[in-house]
Amino acid sequence: MRLFEQIRLGTGWFRDSLKTVRLQPLSFTAVVIAYVGIMGLLGLIPIVGIVFAGFFWPFGTIMIAGAGRDTLAGKIPSTRPLAESFAKPDTRLRLVRAGILYSIVLVTAAAIWQFLGADEIAQWQITKDDRVVWSSALQHIPYGAIIASTAFYIPCMMAMWFTPLLIYLKNMTIGKALFYSFTGCLTNLAAVITALFLAFFTFSVMIGCASVLLGVMGAGSIAIFVLLPVTLLGTAIFYGTYYPMWRSVFSEVSHSDTAPDYEMPTRV
Repeated sequence: MRLFEQIRLGTGWFRDSLKTVRLQPLSFTAVVIAYVGIMGLLGLIPIVGIVFAGFFWPFGTIMIAGAGRDTLAGKIPSTRPLAESFAKPDTRLRLVRAGILYSIVLVTAAAIWQFLGADEIAQWQITKDDRVVWSSALQHIPYGAIIASTAFYIPCMMAMWFTPLLIYLKNMTIGKALFYSFTGCLTNLAAVITALFLAFFTFSVMIGCASVLLGVMGAGSIAIFVLLPVTLLGTAIFYGTYYPMWRSVFSEVSHSDTAPDYEMPTRV
């Protein structure tokens, strides 16, 4: 019975994500694009890019959650929560520390992947223009590296998942935030998996249907103009699950329209 309750809960998060995108398809998607774009641009910086992206992650997470909250409250979402999270001095340093931890997680996961998968990856064929020949990559999949890096990354991500909001909204220490985040994810793991699976499945179906439609119409020349907005909407649906998760696991009670009060979790 507990499993079915979890699946129903995760399905509810997914429905709220769809509602978020339906209510503000442009504004909420724009916030998601800003987050993904900044993370991507920082990640492109040679050598230290992944570290800078990690520093930005907790602040961007607050921005995504704020956009979801505002949308479901009937307001127009914006990037304002990003500026507010930087401007709050009592939590800013703790958020930076959370970003450092996230950077360490990313670097370590990448190191595990490269170390354990080096032999298989070395056998991938590369074209003259530095592109991977995927047929050769499929013949030499580094399964050990995938399993090891995933086994490391997922528990770490569970501990990091709600940490920015627990620091920013509940004024927790970073250690306490990591504990509550991990426990919240662990006790609602089936619900989290359900919501993320439904979002990913919907995203895949959207891309697949758009690709088939373009093929049937013979409109490959305009594919970018169709697939790009579909991809952006699919990404918004994926990120739209985040705030409903937070609201459910760490119950939100509003005493006024302008000053929400965030209580401690009811499921951990």
